[in-house]
Amino acid sequence: MDIEQSSLDKVELRLNKQNLIYASLAAAVWIFPTLIIWRFAYSYNPNFGPVMLLVSGCIIGLVVRFSGKGLTRLFSAFAVFAYIWLVFLALGLNIVVGSIISGAILFGLFAVGAWLAIYLARIDVPFIEHKAHTFLTSVNSHSSDKKLKNRWIISLPILIVSSAVSSAIAIFVLTLFDDYQYQEKQYLAQEQQRVVSQNKEIDVTPSSLDQRKSNEILRYAYAYHHGRLLDKNNAITDAFPHSEYKAKTLLKYLANERDNARAKFILGILNDEKNARVLFQQALEQGDKYAQIVSAVEYGCYSDLDRGKEMLTRLKQITTEKYVQSEIESILYVGIKAVCSELDKPKFLLEYVRNYDDYSN
Repeated sequence: MDIEQSSLDKVELRLNKQNLIYASLAAAVWIFPTLIIWRFAYSYNPNFGPVMLLVSGCIIGLVVRFSGKGLTRLFSAFAVFAYIWLVFLALGLNIVVGSIISGAILFGLFAVGAWLAIYLARIDVPFIEHKAHTFLTSVNSHSSDKKLKNRWIISLPILIVSSAVSSAIAIFVLTLFDDYQYQEKQYLAQEQQRVVSQNKEIDVTPSSLDQRKSNEILRYAYAYHHGRLLDKNNAITDAFPHSEYKAKTLLKYLANERDNARAKFILGILNDEKNARVLFQQALEQGDKYAQIVSAVEYGCYSDLDRGKEMLTRLKQITTEKYVQSEIESILYVGIKAVCSELDKPKFLLEYVRNYDDYSN
């Protein structure tokens, strides 16, 4: 066979440059950035998920080509192995299918991606060097095939282990990123809610409160105390900034400026201040129904149980308000002793606001 020595030298040089270990390591390492690119492309537009089947095939094929400089089919086999590994990983992360697409098209994209990885992974021998390449490799395997760097028995475990490590790093990074995105969304949502809540706040200065009705001020006092806003029908709606100071400021305004019995009652049971009992007594004298109920319960708990029951029964008989009768019936049903513990931990109940319609001040 008439072959120029220069062609033999060039092919010999090409064969000796082959490195299957480098190709294996490079393919495994590039699983990480390719998966990251795939994830961001899918996040930007889910329709890019299937397209990445082609792009990833090109990436893996070119990486194996330029790192391994291989001329044999073994390099193509390693490239398609890494490609399939990458695709299965992407499927596991749900970043392949983002919209309605037929299985045939999806499989077709996968097949083309695999073909690209196979085709691009090998370096083609120039036509003028075909004879030299055939001469050096057809009769007996070339000496480069026997070198450790080109032995598949060594390179395959390296590819598998490296791919596993690269995949683990990619999953870890994506998990951190997803967690960061979740925290960021939570923070933005909370900030947005805070801004919305602030826009719902009211001016608690006396000059501003003078323009509002007592039942409206009472609703906002409840909202500040519990951190939940009430609508005009006294139904709990949105979150609201919590401020015990503003809640008591509103109640004190009603008690001091409008001589409001319900506000005095609420301040009387919630406050630890010296005048708290005085406010409670004033609410009782002004005829606040809840003050009368609590007073009767206190008497039954701390002085005379039977007398407390009589007071509640008498109050039920003389009152016309349905909510008062219902409240007394529930207390008598469970027994005064059962509600004594609630006196130690008084609460600003929603009923104190809902059942305020009978008051005109």
